[in-house]
Amino acid sequence: MKKIIFALLATGLCMSVANAQNNTENTISKDKDSTALQFEKRNKDYALKDLEAEKERIEKHEKFKLKQALNRINEKLEKKEITAEEAQKLKEDAAKEAALNIDNKLAIVENQKQLLERGSRWTFDYDGGKTLELGLGNSYDDNGSTLFGIGYENRSKKVQFDKRTYTDVVVAGGISNALSGERSLKESPYKIWKSGFAELGFTFRTRLLKDSNFWRLAYGASLQVHAFTLSGNRYVTVDGDQTNFETFPEHLKYQKLRITNLVFPAYLEFGNSKKLEYYDRVRYSTVNDWKFGIGGYAGMNLWQNQTLRYREDGRKIEDVQRRSFNASNFVYGVGAYVGFGPTAIYVKYDLNPLFKHGPQKENVISVALRIDL
Repeated sequence: MKKIIFALLATGLCMSVANAQNNTENTISKDKDSTALQFEKRNKDYALKDLEAEKERIEKHEKFKLKQALNRINEKLEKKEITAEEAQKLKEDAAKEAALNIDNKLAIVENQKQLLERGSRWTFDYDGGKTLELGLGNSYDDNGSTLFGIGYENRSKKVQFDKRTYTDVVVAGGISNALSGERSLKESPYKIWKSGFAELGFTFRTRLLKDSNFWRLAYGASLQVHAFTLSGNRYVTVDGDQTNFETFPEHLKYQKLRITNLVFPAYLEFGNSKKLEYYDRVRYSTVNDWKFGIGGYAGMNLWQNQTLRYREDGRKIEDVQRRSFNASNFVYGVGAYVGFGPTAIYVKYDLNPLFKHGPQKENVISVALRIDL
């Protein structure tokens, strides 16, 4: 009797566990189905929303193309390349083509919507997503440029109709020397063609007027490096607060003093630009125009180092000295540039002395080729 009761209890327990497992599996299955349905519905809603937005884009784009076509026809009429009758005929043809394009494209989009609402597969590729471009050229025209550029575009993001501020990477390289009222440039202790200048930074360029890009404010931050090579087998030494140029006891194969500054430039830039009008935005291009800039900069010295290379007892020695050579801690100056498109000739002059207490009171002047990427 006890065995029978135990068997019945065991059977009931197993059935309860099995029922619980079945209920759990059914619940999980229902949850999965519900999640899948929600995901499918969300994707469907997004797609329908994109199709509605595509209708608006189609109309704006075709109307903008028609406006451009009419402007070209009017220009030909003003130049007397065509007669008034020919111009009227061309305008009517352009209007008919735009209307047909709108009707045909809207019909395609509407058919895609109906397919989607019935749950059928669709192949509409809306103008969305993100792209990263590497290559030659610029974002203003189809002609390209000689510069290497990186472009990022998020077509899903709403386009800003009128963009007043642009960002560029600034690269410059050239020669540096120091001017002094106590000597001429020919008597400079620095070798002219072996003393260089380099700059790397970024610039914000903001249009100052509402409907004109002639006046612009260019401002940002840059890392500037001056590299000086002394003549006469000399090198830079420090005696307390005094900076001196002394003859090195061995024959120097290489000597270079580098002074690195972080500066914040601001320039008033002006020049013609081309206004580019699209159906959803307005942009200004300076790619094929002259530009001029005048302004200044201020910043701080970050570090100084001197590299010496020579032979001693037949051994090659490289001595890298990382210390203060008493260069000015606070740097400031004026600058100007003139150029065409992204390239310019750039001149800057430090108003602060190169050294706090040097052999002479000197101010650095640099001439460089500047490129805005």
